[in-house]
Amino acid sequence: MTSTGFNDEHHGTIEIRVDDDRARLVLRGEIDGARRDEASRALAAVVTAAVPVEIETAEVTFIDSSGIAFLVQIQTIGADEGFPVTLIEPSEIVIDVLRMIGLDDRFGLEPSATAANELIRLVS
Repeated sequence: MTSTGFNDEHHGTIEIRVDDDRARLVLRGEIDGARRDEASRALAAVVTAAVPVEIETAEVTFIDSSGIAFLVQIQTIGADEGFPVTLIEPSEIVIDVLRMIGLDDRFGLEPSATAANELIRLVS
């Protein structure tokens, strides 16, 4: 297993863990242009591993166009190379931005437990 964390307490973090069968990216805080170098290193690790990728964004508080471009690059490469890329419990800000720019259908969004329970309540 490889684990690399990138941290800047004033902005956000991008952490990647790569195992034999999957890669997991954990994004926290503000994901913006200040994370560009860290995002490039994480992207390179994901491409090299060529395994299914899970991207956790539950703790993302802000994401700009460079952060969205990072997510789209990973998803596009995954589609081209044949490995799935899934957003795990995306924060409301990530969902809102993806919907606003019409890219929400590009990701296999997994609903949070709260969202799933709300859907069950509405259907019942």
